[in-house]
Amino acid sequence: MGHAGIECHELRKAYGEVQALDGVSFEVEAGEILALLGANGSGKTTTVRTLATLSTLDSGSARVAGRDVGREARHVREVIGLTSQETVLDGFLTGRESLELVARMRHIPRASRKHEAAVLLAEFELQDRAGSRVSGYSGGMRRRLDIASSLVGGPEVLFLDEPSNGLDPHSRGRMWDAIRRRAREGTTVLLTTQYMEEADALADSIVVLARGQVIERGTPDALKDNIGGRAVELTLANPLQRDSATAVLARSDVPPLPGGSDEAIGFVLLKSSPPLLTILQRLDTDGVEVSDVIVRRPTLDEAFLQLTRKVDVHHKRVLAKGTR
Repeated sequence: MGHAGIECHELRKAYGEVQALDGVSFEVEAGEILALLGANGSGKTTTVRTLATLSTLDSGSARVAGRDVGREARHVREVIGLTSQETVLDGFLTGRESLELVARMRHIPRASRKHEAAVLLAEFELQDRAGSRVSGYSGGMRRRLDIASSLVGGPEVLFLDEPSNGLDPHSRGRMWDAIRRRAREGTTVLLTTQYMEEADALADSIVVLARGQVIERGTPDALKDNIGGRAVELTLANPLQRDSATAVLARSDVPPLPGGSDEAIGFVLLKSSPPLLTILQRLDTDGVEVSDVIVRRPTLDEAFLQLTRKVDVHHKRVLAKGTR
């Protein structure tokens, strides 16, 4: 193609006093899958809407498939596919009619529309309900049809804004296969997701957003390693001591990770954290008995939590200084 799939430079967008994007820059090579991660309100959807020409920038520049999203918006829309967070389908149409309508809007020859619709319906396991009205589809079926609609015509660039919403594990796996197949064929994919295992499984690279800014970029493996620590899982001999164990970890500035069970507690031990032996000694001093310790590489979920926690801590310190 001779150009990057997506190029963003210093994107800025505000909604009133809220700075949704504050200098976002990144590039996605043609045929690459990039996952855009961030907490709610970090700027993920605003980035997607901007690149898909659904929202204008306050400043900065962006190109999609070599076309400027501001000056060449119509041409951008001709070469992209988009699945937004909210499924938008006409309930009066059948599944087959929905895809054929999109094919018609993409100027696909009439002779090819039915074939393309049939292929996509089969790929997303909707062929048995192809003649049924969408109003009778389950939420998961609607989501699969919505994703299939974004693939009509083989777009050069595909935007998927939290596409797994409403999908069961089997359907999610089918969607992953469909995304990988398009990327191998040269489609550039920008994916936002709240499922870290999805980003880990699909993404060639990841951009992490926080408060409208890029705070980290790299491969999934690089992000796990870049936090400079190891994940630790403790098994407590007595589940009733979990609160006591949590208190010790809090005093050691290693807050427990979400989840776990009554007898299991996890945390990420950074280079700046106290040594594991010191933490175990503190637990022992407080009468907390540990029956097992596992040290391993952090997951992407754990790395993401550490990155965003660091930004939140910094932001709170800045606010505290400003109130003095």
